[in-house]
Amino acid sequence: MKNKIKILMVLGNTRRGGTQAFIMNILRNIDRERFQIDFAINNDFEGGWGPDMRALGSEIYIFPVFKVYNWLSFQKWWESFLKENPYDIVHGHSTNSAGIYLRVAKQYGCRTIAHIHSTGYRGNVIERITKRIISKLTKKHAVYWFACSGNAAQLLYGKDYLSYPHYYEMPNAIDVKRFEYDEETRRKVRAELGIADDEYLCGHAGTFSIPKNHTFLLDVFTEIYKRNRNAKLLLIGEGVLKESIIAKAKGLGIYDRIIFRQNLPNVNEHLMAMDLFIFPSLFEGFGMVSLEAQATGLNVIQSDAVPKDTHLTECVEALSLSESPAKWAERALTTPRRDRKTMNQTISNTKYNLKHTISLITRLYEEMVKE
Repeated sequence: MKNKIKILMVLGNTRRGGTQAFIMNILRNIDRERFQIDFAINNDFEGGWGPDMRALGSEIYIFPVFKVYNWLSFQKWWESFLKENPYDIVHGHSTNSAGIYLRVAKQYGCRTIAHIHSTGYRGNVIERITKRIISKLTKKHAVYWFACSGNAAQLLYGKDYLSYPHYYEMPNAIDVKRFEYDEETRRKVRAELGIADDEYLCGHAGTFSIPKNHTFLLDVFTEIYKRNRNAKLLLIGEGVLKESIIAKAKGLGIYDRIIFRQNLPNVNEHLMAMDLFIFPSLFEGFGMVSLEAQATGLNVIQSDAVPKDTHLTECVEALSLSESPAKWAERALTTPRRDRKTMNQTISNTKYNLKHTISLITRLYEEMVKE
Protein backbone atom coordinates (compact mmCIF):
# COMPACT_ATOMS: atom_id res chain seq x y z
CA MET A 1 0.00 0.00 0.00
CA LYS A 2 1.31 3.45 -0.85
CA ASN A 3 2.18 5.85 1.95
CA LYS A 4 -0.68 7.66 3.60
CA ILE A 5 -1.25 11.35 3.01
CA LYS A 6 -0.30 13.01 6.28
CA ILE A 7 -2.50 15.89 7.44
CA LEU A 8 -2.03 18.09 10.49
CA MET A 9 -5.18 19.86 11.64
CA VAL A 10 -4.57 22.91 13.84
CA LEU A 11 -7.31 24.00 16.22
CA GLY A 12 -7.64 25.68 19.59
CA ASN A 13 -8.80 22.78 21.72
CA THR A 14 -10.64 19.47 21.91
CA ARG A 15 -13.77 20.91 23.53
CA ARG A 16 -17.03 19.41 22.25
CA GLY A 17 -18.02 22.47 20.24
CA GLY A 18 -19.41 22.87 16.74
CA THR A 19 -16.06 23.15 14.94
CA GLN A 20 -14.71 20.14 16.78
CA ALA A 21 -17.86 18.15 15.98
CA PHE A 22 -17.35 18.90 12.28
CA ILE A 23 -13.72 17.80 12.49
CA MET A 24 -14.67 14.60 14.29
CA ASN A 25 -17.20 13.85 11.56
CA ILE A 26 -14.37 14.10 9.03
CA LEU A 27 -12.05 11.93 11.11
CA ARG A 28 -14.65 9.21 11.66
CA ASN A 29 -15.75 8.98 8.05
CA ILE A 30 -12.70 9.66 5.89
CA ASP A 31 -10.70 6.68 4.63
CA ARG A 32 -8.07 6.35 7.36
CA GLU A 33 -6.21 3.79 5.26
CA ARG A 34 -5.42 6.62 2.84
CA PHE A 35 -5.16 9.57 5.23
CA GLN A 36 -3.36 10.04 8.55
CA ILE A 37 -4.93 12.96 10.40
CA ASP A 38 -3.14 14.33 13.47
CA PHE A 39 -3.89 17.39 15.59
CA ALA A 40 -2.01 20.37 16.99
CA ILE A 41 -4.00 22.06 19.75
CA ASN A 42 -3.61 24.52 22.63
CA ASN A 43 -5.63 22.59 25.19
CA ASP A 44 -6.75 18.97 25.47
CA PHE A 45 -9.86 19.42 27.61
CA GLU A 46 -10.94 16.78 30.07
CA GLY A 47 -14.18 15.37 28.73
CA GLY A 48 -13.33 16.62 25.23
CA TRP A 49 -12.67 14.78 21.99
CA GLY A 50 -9.04 13.86 22.79
CA PRO A 51 -9.64 10.19 23.70
CA ASP A 52 -11.85 9.72 20.62
CA MET A 53 -9.19 11.23 18.36
CA ARG A 54 -6.51 8.93 19.75
CA ALA A 55 -8.80 5.90 19.50
CA LEU A 56 -9.12 6.62 15.77
CA GLY A 57 -5.34 6.61 15.36
CA SER A 58 -4.54 10.32 15.61
CA GLU A 59 -1.59 11.88 17.41
CA ILE A 60 -2.23 15.04 19.43
CA TYR A 61 0.45 17.70 19.94
CA ILE A 62 0.18 20.72 22.23
CA PHE A 63 1.41 24.01 20.78
CA PRO A 64 1.76 27.31 22.70
CA VAL A 65 -1.08 29.81 22.86
CA PHE A 66 -0.39 32.78 20.58
CA LYS A 67 -0.34 36.03 22.60
CA VAL A 68 1.13 38.49 20.05
CA TYR A 69 4.02 39.36 22.38
CA ASN A 70 5.33 35.78 21.98
CA TRP A 71 5.31 35.99 18.18
CA LEU A 72 8.98 34.94 17.79
CA SER A 73 8.87 32.04 20.25
CA PHE A 74 5.56 30.91 18.72
CA GLN A 75 7.13 30.91 15.27
CA LYS A 76 10.22 29.06 16.50
CA TRP A 77 8.06 26.37 18.08
CA TRP A 78 6.42 25.72 14.73
CA GLU A 79 9.75 25.72 12.90
CA SER A 80 11.13 23.13 15.30
CA PHE A 81 7.96 21.04 15.24
CA LEU A 82 7.57 20.86 11.46
CA LYS A 83 11.27 20.17 11.00
CA GLU A 84 10.90 17.08 13.19
CA ASN A 85 7.38 16.13 12.09
CA PRO A 86 6.88 16.40 8.32
CA TYR A 87 3.34 16.67 6.95
CA ASP A 88 1.92 16.82 3.45
CA ILE A 89 -0.89 19.21 4.41
CA VAL A 90 -1.41 21.64 7.28
CA HIS A 91 -5.12 22.37 7.65
CA GLY A 92 -5.59 25.40 9.91
CA HIS A 93 -8.89 25.76 11.75
CA SER A 94 -7.34 28.16 14.28
CA THR A 95 -7.25 31.20 12.01
CA ASN A 96 -6.17 33.86 14.50
CA SER A 97 -2.53 32.72 14.29
CA ALA A 98 -2.70 30.87 10.96
CA GLY A 99 -0.77 33.60 9.18
CA ILE A 100 2.26 32.56 11.24
CA TYR A 101 2.13 28.77 11.35
CA LEU A 102 0.97 28.44 7.73
CA ARG A 103 3.91 30.55 6.57
CA VAL A 104 6.25 28.20 8.42
CA ALA A 105 4.39 25.22 6.95
CA LYS A 106 4.98 26.53 3.42
CA GLN A 107 8.68 26.86 4.18
CA TYR A 108 8.75 23.17 5.04
CA GLY A 109 6.98 22.14 1.85
CA CYS A 110 3.49 21.62 3.25
CA ARG A 111 0.32 22.40 1.33
CA THR A 112 -1.62 24.96 3.36
CA ILE A 113 -5.32 25.41 4.11
CA ALA A 114 -7.08 28.10 6.16
CA HIS A 115 -10.53 27.10 7.32
CA ILE A 116 -12.81 29.57 9.08
CA HIS A 117 -15.86 28.45 11.05
CA SER A 118 -17.09 31.77 12.47
CA THR A 119 -18.49 35.13 11.41
CA GLY A 120 -17.01 37.10 14.31
CA TYR A 121 -13.95 37.47 16.52
CA ARG A 122 -14.13 36.76 20.25
CA GLY A 123 -12.59 38.76 23.07
CA ASN A 124 -12.56 42.39 24.16
CA VAL A 125 -12.26 45.28 21.71
CA ILE A 126 -8.45 45.27 21.66
CA GLU A 127 -8.30 41.48 21.24
CA ARG A 128 -10.80 41.56 18.39
CA ILE A 129 -8.92 44.33 16.57
CA THR A 130 -5.62 42.51 17.02
CA LYS A 131 -7.07 39.23 15.72
CA ARG A 132 -8.55 41.00 12.73
CA ILE A 133 -5.20 42.59 11.82
CA ILE A 134 -3.15 39.40 12.26
CA SER A 135 -5.68 37.26 10.43
CA LYS A 136 -5.03 39.30 7.28
CA LEU A 137 -1.74 37.43 6.99
CA THR A 138 -3.68 34.19 6.73
CA LYS A 139 -4.92 34.52 3.18
CA LYS A 140 -1.40 35.37 2.08
CA HIS A 141 0.03 32.08 3.32
CA ALA A 142 -2.93 29.75 2.83
CA VAL A 143 -3.00 28.37 -0.69
CA TYR A 144 -6.46 26.90 -0.16
CA TRP A 145 -9.26 28.93 1.44
CA PHE A 146 -12.09 27.03 3.13
CA ALA A 147 -15.10 28.49 4.95
CA CYS A 148 -18.29 27.12 6.45
CA SER A 149 -20.31 29.86 4.71
CA GLY A 150 -20.01 32.96 2.57
CA ASN A 151 -20.39 35.21 5.62
CA ALA A 152 -17.49 33.47 7.36
CA ALA A 153 -15.38 33.70 4.19
CA GLN A 154 -16.07 37.44 4.00
CA LEU A 155 -14.70 37.91 7.51
CA LEU A 156 -11.35 36.26 6.85
CA TYR A 157 -10.75 36.71 3.13
CA GLY A 158 -12.77 39.80 2.28
CA LYS A 159 -14.47 39.91 -1.11
CA ASP A 160 -11.40 38.28 -2.67
CA TYR A 161 -12.88 34.87 -1.92
CA LEU A 162 -15.51 35.43 -4.63
CA SER A 163 -12.90 35.17 -7.38
CA TYR A 164 -10.15 33.16 -5.69
CA PRO A 165 -9.53 29.93 -7.66
CA HIS A 166 -8.83 27.80 -4.58
CA TYR A 167 -11.78 28.90 -2.43
CA TYR A 168 -14.19 26.19 -1.34
CA GLU A 169 -17.28 26.38 0.80
CA MET A 170 -17.08 23.45 3.19
CA PRO A 171 -20.52 23.13 4.80
CA ASN A 172 -20.62 22.06 8.45
CA ALA A 173 -22.20 18.78 7.50
CA ILE A 174 -23.44 16.06 9.82
CA ASP A 175 -23.79 12.30 9.79
CA VAL A 176 -27.53 12.55 9.22
CA LYS A 177 -28.34 8.96 10.22
CA ARG A 178 -27.07 9.57 13.79
CA PHE A 179 -29.81 12.19 14.25
CA GLU A 180 -32.75 10.18 12.98
CA TYR A 181 -35.50 10.55 15.58
CA ASP A 182 -36.25 7.47 17.67
CA GLU A 183 -39.09 7.37 20.20
CA GLU A 184 -37.43 4.71 22.35
CA THR A 185 -34.25 6.79 22.60
CA ARG A 186 -36.33 9.78 23.64
CA ARG A 187 -38.00 7.80 26.44
CA LYS A 188 -34.68 6.37 27.64
CA VAL A 189 -32.88 9.73 27.84
CA ARG A 190 -35.83 11.51 29.49
CA ALA A 191 -35.96 8.75 32.11
CA GLU A 192 -32.23 9.20 32.76
CA LEU A 193 -32.75 12.96 33.16
CA GLY A 194 -35.82 12.51 35.37
CA ILE A 195 -38.17 14.18 32.88
CA ALA A 196 -41.79 13.09 33.10
CA ASP A 197 -43.89 12.51 30.00
CA ASP A 198 -45.96 15.65 30.60
CA GLU A 199 -42.94 17.93 31.16
CA TYR A 200 -41.86 20.34 28.43
CA LEU A 201 -38.09 20.10 27.97
CA CYS A 202 -36.30 23.10 26.49
CA GLY A 203 -32.61 22.77 25.71
CA HIS A 204 -29.36 24.19 24.44
CA ALA A 205 -25.94 22.71 23.67
CA GLY A 206 -22.91 24.96 23.44
CA THR A 207 -19.96 26.50 25.21
CA PHE A 208 -20.76 28.87 28.06
CA SER A 209 -19.26 31.89 26.31
CA ILE A 210 -20.40 35.36 25.28
CA PRO A 211 -21.41 34.52 21.68
CA LYS A 212 -23.81 31.80 22.83
CA ASN A 213 -25.79 34.40 24.81
CA HIS A 214 -26.87 32.22 27.75
CA THR A 215 -28.03 35.28 29.71
CA PHE A 216 -30.75 35.97 27.15
CA LEU A 217 -31.52 32.25 26.98
CA LEU A 218 -32.31 32.24 30.71
CA ASP A 219 -34.57 35.25 30.27
CA VAL A 220 -36.46 33.43 27.51
CA PHE A 221 -36.81 30.29 29.59
CA THR A 222 -38.06 32.32 32.56
CA GLU A 223 -40.88 33.59 30.35
CA ILE A 224 -41.61 30.09 29.08
CA TYR A 225 -41.79 28.82 32.65
CA LYS A 226 -44.26 31.58 33.58
CA ARG A 227 -46.55 30.24 30.87
CA ASN A 228 -45.88 26.54 31.35
CA ARG A 229 -45.10 25.36 34.89
CA ASN A 230 -44.16 21.94 33.52
CA ALA A 231 -41.19 23.42 31.62
CA LYS A 232 -37.61 22.45 32.35
CA LEU A 233 -34.33 23.46 30.73
CA LEU A 234 -31.38 21.24 29.79
CA LEU A 235 -28.04 23.04 29.28
CA ILE A 236 -25.24 20.94 27.79
CA GLY A 237 -21.70 22.31 27.80
CA GLU A 238 -18.82 23.82 29.72
CA GLY A 239 -17.08 27.17 29.65
CA VAL A 240 -15.77 30.15 31.58
CA LEU A 241 -19.21 31.74 32.01
CA LYS A 242 -20.93 28.69 33.46
CA GLU A 243 -20.70 29.83 37.09
CA SER A 244 -22.12 33.25 36.26
CA ILE A 245 -25.02 31.61 34.43
CA ILE A 246 -25.69 29.39 37.45
CA ALA A 247 -25.70 32.51 39.64
CA LYS A 248 -28.15 34.26 37.33
CA ALA A 249 -30.43 31.20 37.28
CA LYS A 250 -30.55 31.24 41.07
CA GLY A 251 -31.32 34.97 41.03
CA LEU A 252 -34.21 34.41 38.62
CA GLY A 253 -35.59 31.61 40.77
CA ILE A 254 -35.35 29.00 38.01
CA TYR A 255 -32.24 27.11 39.07
CA ASP A 256 -34.23 24.11 40.27
CA ARG A 257 -35.84 23.88 36.82
CA ILE A 258 -32.48 23.57 35.04
CA ILE A 259 -30.43 20.44 34.38
CA PHE A 260 -26.75 21.14 33.74
CA ARG A 261 -24.75 18.51 31.88
CA GLN A 262 -21.13 18.57 30.85
CA ASN A 263 -20.17 18.00 27.24
CA LEU A 264 -21.70 14.71 26.14
CA PRO A 265 -20.76 12.21 23.42
CA ASN A 266 -24.46 11.55 22.66
CA VAL A 267 -25.87 15.03 22.14
CA ASN A 268 -27.87 13.56 19.27
CA GLU A 269 -29.88 11.44 21.71
CA HIS A 270 -30.43 14.36 24.08
CA LEU A 271 -31.81 16.43 21.20
CA MET A 272 -34.39 13.69 20.66
CA ALA A 273 -35.40 14.03 24.32
CA MET A 274 -36.06 17.78 23.98
CA ASP A 275 -39.27 19.53 22.94
CA LEU A 276 -37.68 22.86 22.01
CA PHE A 277 -34.16 24.07 21.20
CA ILE A 278 -33.35 27.68 22.15
CA PHE A 279 -30.45 29.17 20.17
CA PRO A 280 -30.06 32.94 20.79
CA SER A 281 -26.44 33.36 19.61
CA LEU A 282 -24.95 36.80 19.06
CA PHE A 283 -23.15 35.40 16.01
CA GLU A 284 -22.35 32.04 14.44
CA GLY A 285 -20.15 30.95 11.56
CA PHE A 286 -22.91 28.55 10.67
CA GLY A 287 -24.73 27.14 13.68
CA MET A 288 -24.18 23.42 13.32
CA VAL A 289 -26.22 22.48 16.37
CA SER A 290 -29.29 24.04 14.73
CA LEU A 291 -28.81 21.65 11.84
CA GLU A 292 -28.43 18.73 14.25
CA ALA A 293 -31.58 19.70 16.13
CA GLN A 294 -33.57 19.94 12.91
CA ALA A 295 -32.32 16.53 11.81
CA THR A 296 -34.06 15.09 14.89
CA GLY A 297 -37.25 16.99 13.98
CA LEU A 298 -36.87 19.30 16.98
CA ASN A 299 -38.44 22.77 16.91
CA VAL A 300 -35.74 25.46 16.99
CA ILE A 301 -36.17 29.09 17.98
CA GLN A 302 -33.01 30.98 17.13
CA SER A 303 -31.69 34.50 16.68
CA ASP A 304 -31.62 36.05 13.25
CA ALA A 305 -27.86 36.42 13.76
CA VAL A 306 -27.56 32.70 13.04
CA PRO A 307 -26.99 32.38 9.26
CA LYS A 308 -30.08 31.80 7.14
CA ASP A 309 -28.24 28.83 5.65
CA THR A 310 -29.47 26.91 8.69
CA HIS A 311 -33.13 27.40 7.70
CA LEU A 312 -33.42 23.96 6.14
CA THR A 313 -36.74 22.77 7.53
CA GLU A 314 -40.01 24.23 8.76
CA CYS A 315 -38.86 23.52 12.33
CA VAL A 316 -36.88 26.79 12.48
CA GLU A 317 -38.25 30.08 13.80
CA ALA A 318 -35.90 33.08 13.71
CA LEU A 319 -36.34 36.17 15.89
CA SER A 320 -34.35 39.32 16.48
CA LEU A 321 -32.51 39.68 19.77
CA SER A 322 -34.14 43.11 20.01
CA GLU A 323 -37.45 41.32 20.58
CA SER A 324 -38.37 40.77 24.23
CA PRO A 325 -37.84 37.41 25.96
CA ALA A 326 -41.63 37.34 26.39
CA LYS A 327 -42.05 37.53 22.61
CA TRP A 328 -39.58 34.69 22.17
CA ALA A 329 -41.48 32.59 24.69
CA GLU A 330 -44.83 33.23 23.01
CA ARG A 331 -43.49 32.27 19.61
CA ALA A 332 -41.79 29.18 21.00
CA LEU A 333 -44.90 27.90 22.70
CA THR A 334 -47.15 28.45 19.70
CA THR A 335 -44.89 26.60 17.25
CA PRO A 336 -46.79 23.50 16.07
CA ARG A 337 -45.44 20.03 16.72
CA ARG A 338 -44.61 18.02 13.61
CA ASP A 339 -43.79 14.48 12.60
CA ARG A 340 -40.18 14.46 13.78
CA LYS A 341 -39.05 11.57 11.59
CA THR A 342 -39.75 13.33 8.28
CA MET A 343 -37.25 16.14 8.93
CA ASN A 344 -34.26 13.81 8.81
CA GLN A 345 -34.88 12.99 5.16
CA THR A 346 -35.15 16.70 4.36
CA ILE A 347 -31.66 17.30 5.79
CA SER A 348 -30.34 14.18 4.06
CA ASN A 349 -31.20 15.68 0.67
CA THR A 350 -29.09 18.82 1.23
CA LYS A 351 -25.39 19.63 0.94
CA TYR A 352 -25.22 19.33 4.72
CA ASN A 353 -25.30 15.56 4.43
CA LEU A 354 -21.80 14.50 5.48
CA LYS A 355 -21.26 12.14 2.56
CA HIS A 356 -21.00 15.14 0.19
CA THR A 357 -18.38 16.86 2.37
CA ILE A 358 -16.31 13.69 2.73
CA SER A 359 -16.28 13.29 -1.05
CA LEU A 360 -15.21 16.91 -1.58
CA ILE A 361 -12.48 17.03 1.05
CA THR A 362 -11.07 13.66 -0.05
CA ARG A 363 -10.77 14.92 -3.62
CA LEU A 364 -9.12 18.17 -2.56
CA TYR A 365 -6.58 16.50 -0.26
CA GLU A 366 -5.55 14.16 -3.09
CA GLU A 367 -5.33 17.00 -5.61
CA MET A 368 -3.11 19.03 -3.28
CA VAL A 369 -0.42 16.40 -2.93
CA LYS A 370 -0.31 15.88 -6.69
CA GLU A 371 0.55 19.52 -7.37
